[in-house]
Amino acid sequence: MHRIPSASPGELLRSGRPITLRGAGHSCGGQTVTDGELLVTYAPDTYARDIRDLGEGLIEVPSGASWHALERHLNQRGRSVPVLPNYLHMSVGGTLSVGGIGVTSVRHGMQTDHIERIRLIDGTGTGRWCSRTAHPELFRFALGGLGTVGLIERIVLRSAPYRRFAHVHRTRHRTLAELVEHTERIARSEDVDIYWASVRRHRFRSATGWTSDEPVRCATANCSTAPDLPFTWDREPERTADRVRLWTDYLVPVERLAPMVAAVEEYRLRPPLDRARTMLYLLIVRRPAAAVPFAFAPAATAPVSIGVGVYTWVDRDPSATAAVRGVFRDLLERCCELGGRPYLYGADELDDALAGRLYGADLSRLRRLRSAHRLDHVNAHLGLARAARAG
Repeated sequence: MHRIPSASPGELLRSGRPITLRGAGHSCGGQTVTDGELLVTYAPDTYARDIRDLGEGLIEVPSGASWHALERHLNQRGRSVPVLPNYLHMSVGGTLSVGGIGVTSVRHGMQTDHIERIRLIDGTGTGRWCSRTAHPELFRFALGGLGTVGLIERIVLRSAPYRRFAHVHRTRHRTLAELVEHTERIARSEDVDIYWASVRRHRFRSATGWTSDEPVRCATANCSTAPDLPFTWDREPERTADRVRLWTDYLVPVERLAPMVAAVEEYRLRPPLDRARTMLYLLIVRRPAAAVPFAFAPAATAPVSIGVGVYTWVDRDPSATAAVRGVFRDLLERCCELGGRPYLYGADELDDALAGRLYGADLSRLRRLRSAHRLDHVNAHLGLARAARAG
C-alpha cells in the first residue's frame, strides 16, 4: 500500500501497474479493496495545512483532506461547506467521487454541485484542471465517477456563509405512509434548510430544520437548537465483530418515493431483512437549476430526488450476506424501473446490462476516455469500469 506523498501521484499512475484508488476507505461495496494490486490511499488528517483560501468564498483543498479539517478551517473564517456528510472523517476527494449528499441537500443539492474545478491526474501522470469550461467532459465524468477517469488531486469549491445554529423540529409519524407523505410535502417546499427521516422497526421519525446566526428559542418540546450540528453526530459508524455492515442508497424522483419505499418495506418485514438489524434513512436532494449533468452521479436530471438508504447489519454468515445482496439486486432493479439511480459507494452489484440501462451512451464514452487517458489499469475491478469495457 502506498500513501500519496505530495509529489508522487503522477509517477504512481503512469507506472502502468494495476492500481486501486482510495480516500479514507469508507465504501460499503468493496470499491476500495484490492487483491494484489497497488493501493493508492490518503491519510486525511495530514492534509489540513494545504488548504488555501482563494478569495470570494473559493477554497482550494487537497483531495486527501478530511471534511472535518476543511469545515473547521472554514468555520474559523466565517465560512462553511454547503453540504456535509454525517461522518466528517472521510476524504474530500473520495466523497466527491461518489457525489456527496447530506441533511442540507434539501436546499443545496449534492456536494459536487459546489465544485468550481478539479485537478485530475490521468494514467500518463499528466495533471490538468477541469471545470465546466476547461475539459468539461472530464469534469462531468470525474465527479461522481468512482475514480474511473483519474485521480482527483486538488479541488476548488464554493463555500457558504457560516451559520452556526440549527433549529430542528422532530416529528414522530404514526405510519410509514404518513412519513412518506410528509417527506414529499417537505420536498415540494423551498424554505427548509435541513431534512432527514428514519425508520427503525416500527418507529417512523423525521427532522426538519433551519439554520441561523443566532440561537432560536424553542416553543415546543419537539424542537431543539443545536450549535455546529455536523459535529454533534460525527462519529465512526458502528461496527461489531459478529455482524457485517451492508449499506446501500437509491435516489429516485420525488414523485416515485412511495413505490420505492413500498418495495423496501416489502423486503424489510420478511427474511432475510427481518432477521437483520435494518434501518431506512431518507434524504431530500434539491439540485441547483443550472447543475452539471454528471455522468454517474446518483441524482441525475430530476430537480428534486429522494435518497432511500437501506442500512443493514447482517450475521457473519455467507448465506445471510448472500441473501441480503440478493435483496439489494432486486431493489436496484426496482430503482432503475422508477427512473432512479444507485449511490455507487453502496453494496450493490452493478452488472453490465443494468449499467447500460442506467447510464446509456455515457458508458461507451467512459470506455473511450479511459483508453485515451491510459487509465485501463486504474480501478479496473469496479463494476462501472467492467461495464464500460463490455459496452
